[in-house]
Amino acid sequence: MELVKVYCEHCGNEIIVYDTHVKKHMYCTIHCLESAGGSSSGGGSESASA
Repeated sequence: MELVKVYCEHCGNEIIVYDTHVKKHMYCTIHCLESAGGSSSGGGSESASA
């Protein structure tokens, strides 16, 4: 298990993770994940505030 550098798909920030946890699309924060449209939670925060 090694630490590797990957980059956020949305903003380009560097992320350091273990090589066993690298995915095809990596995001540095929940905000970047939601902004990129990659959220798979089923319900967005917009509908929860209504």
